[in-house]
Amino acid sequence: MVNSSNNNEESKYMTVDREIYKEVDDFSAEVLDGDELLKYVEARRGFFNNPEKTIEKYFVPEEIEDGLSTYGDFYYHYMSKYSKGYLYKIGDTGYTEGFRQLLEKYELDPDLLDINWESMKEKEEVYEVDLVDVLFAMVNYEIGKHGYTMFGINMGFESLLYFIVREDAYEKRIKKSYNLFTLFDLEFLENIYNEIYEVTGDLGIAKVRIGDFLEKKENGFHTMFKSKDANTVVSDINENNEKLMLIL
Repeated sequence: MVNSSNNNEESKYMTVDREIYKEVDDFSAEVLDGDELLKYVEARRGFFNNPEKTIEKYFVPEEIEDGLSTYGDFYYHYMSKYSKGYLYKIGDTGYTEGFRQLLEKYELDPDLLDINWESMKEKEEVYEVDLVDVLFAMVNYEIGKHGYTMFGINMGFESLLYFIVREDAYEKRIKKSYNLFTLFDLEFLENIYNEIYEVTGDLGIAKVRIGDFLEKKENGFHTMFKSKDANTVVSDINENNEKLMLIL
């Protein structure tokens, strides 16, 4: 009876593993082009045959200081380095330029989008880290006009790996629950934040300027600056104000 139970347990885990690997392969087929996909398959095969040698082949020690103990670790680091994806380390600045470069990799001209990139880059220094999500929403709105969408994945690390795909591919084949990682898209953000607005006209409030972002909360609209002294709550306007534009 004990042996039978152990065999059943092993069989169960093998089945789960196969499901996970199939998920990862299917996902990879959506976000990697032909040559990238072939190289990924080669790397995956190498990892299962000889993990240590394969890790040495694809990474220098400084890139894997915490070690790669599972295939999930290997996959995330591999995709971060060898795919078109943009790796954003949560809390870091530089994401404005990171998103621009990501767009260019997919042959989408960032300067043709209705986004003030210089202004966003300047805001990185004075806004809370939530600004990256605001920019994410703005980029998604703009590239959505051309049939594309941007999304991120998180596998437990303090980072997100962003990709751009055709919107129909995302909705039909990518957008689902995964065992190995969590999808990060607009729907995910909408469950985190209250509504966020951009100020498009002069509200006549000393601490609020055109181009600032406000998050709607129960007691009013909150500015989103790092400095507590710079922040204020605006309670005498509502979301229908023509000088506010909904971003998220």
